[in-house]
Amino acid sequence: MTRGNPTRAVQVRDRLHALIAGRGLRPGDRLPSENELVDLFDVGRTSVREAFKLLEQEGLIQSRHGDGRYLTAQPSLDRPLTRLEGVTDMLASRGLTGENTVLGLAAAEPDRQQRELLRLPAGEAVVRLERLRRHGDDALLYSIDLFPRSLIARPLDEVDWTGSLFALFAEHGHAVAYAVTQVRAVTLGPAQAERVGAAESGGAWLLLTQTHHDSAGRPLLHSHDYHRGDDFSFHLVRRRNG
Repeated sequence: MTRGNPTRAVQVRDRLHALIAGRGLRPGDRLPSENELVDLFDVGRTSVREAFKLLEQEGLIQSRHGDGRYLTAQPSLDRPLTRLEGVTDMLASRGLTGENTVLGLAAAEPDRQQRELLRLPAGEAVVRLERLRRHGDDALLYSIDLFPRSLIARPLDEVDWTGSLFALFAEHGHAVAYAVTQVRAVTLGPAQAERVGAAESGGAWLLLTQTHHDSAGRPLLHSHDYHRGDDFSFHLVRRRNG
């Protein structure tokens, strides 16, 4: 679960993500120097150096002694597990674009488990959205999202479902604040592999099962996100009590 305000170094890191994507920098390209970023972002040198360290930990950049910092030859999609972000933002932070294909969309009566997960009142329908995210010919992420029909105050066929759900919810006055997440390794069965266009079943995928809430604790979205294991990894910091 993610809460609180980001530190200055994290803010600078996020601005660097946006700069990389905005300038279209590619693997092997050199990043602006510390001096350039201090002037560009109007921040202290320490914040810039700490932001660079965060990018190195993520596997996005590498330092070359006496020659600055460069985007890695193969940018990793390793992310801190405590950072809540959509796939669109995750890929953009790596200078990648993805094609989002809607595989299914329907509003229906929820079953008992769905009603309990989303705390739906009697008579409230649930929307089931199934999508596939690709980069080039590679399937990166397969997702199944469930959310209350009442969150979107317009006909479903008038919505562009290829964009960010977080942004769509925010447009309708529902901001996602945090998520409770379970992570486990899974393999795709033959039917799922065919669904996502994978060459064959099997292979490691990371399944993130998440319930997203607003700041008042209301559940807005329950999702099953299958991340392809050879493209995604997640890290977190664990501390001993005391």
